[in-house]
Amino acid sequence: MQNQEVTDLRLTYKHSFWALLIIVIARFSISELFEFGSGADEIVLKRPLPQGDWLYITHYGAMATDMDTLRFYISKPIEGDDAGVLSTLNKASEFLITDSALENVHIRDTANGLGISVKGAIYRYSSKEYVTEGDQLRAYRITLTQLDDHSRN
Repeated sequence: MQNQEVTDLRLTYKHSFWALLIIVIARFSISELFEFGSGADEIVLKRPLPQGDWLYITHYGAMATDMDTLRFYISKPIEGDDAGVLSTLNKASEFLITDSALENVHIRDTANGLGISVKGAIYRYSSKEYVTEGDQLRAYRITLTQLDDHSRN
């Protein structure tokens, strides 16, 4: 008589849990190692504002299929080196994203905020930015002027 072993390859909850855990750990390990999609690459401008906050502009060097962009933030002063500042800014929301080069961006203080002129495409823009510190709320009105040097031919 021949003894046949029965192989049971059913997927149990225990197997599913361990497979999912391995996938999650591998994903986070790989993303930390290569930093895919990590926020801004470098800070290109830090500028104090009259109300005591700071304007930060970061340059995001995109991967091959995307355009490089500038991201604009208004925040309380952020202490630390650029890596620490970038880490904090990557968790904040930007009020302006553009593909302009830094030399095509002109910033001026206005009575109630900032005036910004850019050449290039605008991907995101908010006309009002708020900074909170304790119970204090400061509002900045962002006036944007988009310049276009291409003629329609």
